[in-house]
Amino acid sequence: MSRVRIRARPDRGQVLVIFAGALVVLLAIGALVVDLGFVFMIRRQEQNASDPGAIAAARYIRAAGGTNADMVNAACFYAHQNGFFGGPSSTAACIAANDDNGAVLTVNHPPSASAGNLQGRMDMVEVILRRPHRSFLASAVGITSFDVATSAVAAFSSGDSNSNSLIALDNTNTCATASVSGGANVTITAATNPATGLPFEGGYVHVNSSCGNPVNLNNACGNGEGQAALKIDGSGSNLTAPHVFTHGTCTRANNNTFNSPLTEDAVVIGDPLASIPEPEIADYPAGSCLGVTTTPTGANSQGICRFNSAGTYDLAPGVYYGGWDIRNSVTLHLQPGVYIIAGGGIKLSAGGSITSVSSATGAIAPIMIFNTDNPSYSCPGGPQYACQQSVDFTASSTLSVKGIDTGPFRGILIWQDGTASGSTQPVTLGGQTNLTIAGTVYAPKALVTLTGGSSGTGVASIQIIAWQFNITGGATLTMPYDPRELYRLDQKGLVR
Repeated sequence: MSRVRIRARPDRGQVLVIFAGALVVLLAIGALVVDLGFVFMIRRQEQNASDPGAIAAARYIRAAGGTNADMVNAACFYAHQNGFFGGPSSTAACIAANDDNGAVLTVNHPPSASAGNLQGRMDMVEVILRRPHRSFLASAVGITSFDVATSAVAAFSSGDSNSNSLIALDNTNTCATASVSGGANVTITAATNPATGLPFEGGYVHVNSSCGNPVNLNNACGNGEGQAALKIDGSGSNLTAPHVFTHGTCTRANNNTFNSPLTEDAVVIGDPLASIPEPEIADYPAGSCLGVTTTPTGANSQGICRFNSAGTYDLAPGVYYGGWDIRNSVTLHLQPGVYIIAGGGIKLSAGGSITSVSSATGAIAPIMIFNTDNPSYSCPGGPQYACQQSVDFTASSTLSVKGIDTGPFRGILIWQDGTASGSTQPVTLGGQTNLTIAGTVYAPKALVTLTGGSSGTGVASIQIIAWQFNITGGATLTMPYDPRELYRLDQKGLVR
């Protein structure tokens, strides 16, 4: 019987190859661990400089004579204190040439696009500190350096409103995101500050859209220059403001007038109210509308306030599940407070009109209307009465309302919830013969239309912060910028 002899395969050398490969992997991992440790250490050092640097720079936002150079010097001081640009004993400028590792300090007032929704805020300043880290061991695997950067944004705003009267947040290339049409003659002026006897600083118009031919970026609102971000349309329309800023261009039709200083190719700004907390529905009682067809009683009701008969209706603050459906000529007397429209919106059906809106005494009514979804339903996809709809608050004669004057939402008149299912539903408000309104209208995803009627005059100490806006009607509309009537931000210190 023959024996079968199995020859052993020559495994010698394979272990060495495997060991060498594993050693390279381990060295690469070790290199990354070591270098990433240094990166985190540098980042912490940078943050220790940029945070107090931003706070110090923000002090010069409102200081008399404060300049961007003052802000840079303030931020530079803290960069020195944390070992950059020569260290604590150095007085050298904070430029790459004065730092052994090539660090760079950047101070942006207003903040840049990297600050997100804080971009373009004139009451804030951004400090960015950046330096490269030359790798120790990671270069063995082809990583020669790491770019390490930190940033901080600080504010200095003591109960001030945003300085803009009109903001179109739409930052796409959509045209006419801001428009004045229908013969509206709009004049924005700064009210007088009683404390100083001088006009408040503000009343500006800001349009984020990039629409327009770059050839026409000449800081002049040309006549008949085609599509643009801001359009003065119709016949006889005019816009006068302390200053107008557009990221795109401005155009006029029909030789309309434009009596405002204009800056085209302006910076895009973020939503100034993006961080304010929404009202909690559970904190408010269910509203009732006695005397109308249906009286909602709670979150699970299918009730809608239908105003079928002409007359005067007194409404109290609360949550109105299903909204208001106005089907006849009515006068609304609104008690001061917060009105939450949870689904259904405010609708003017065929033949319906709001004759006037005011307090029971006929005086201006201090209110806030918050339009959102009914949280007891799944929206979108739920019934119309449960999901956020449009707001049509146009009176056939008198609209006399202002933003609520107490509490955390002081100064807000209408708030179209930007996180609800119908956030793009339009908001319309105005008075055909008598328009007296004040407050902030906030609709971050929607078109807001303000109509001043077909003739006569109106006063709207109002601020519109919306995705898009249109001011229309043949009336002369005066819009005094008075921050005392608007939502006020009290922000000091680090905000990002």
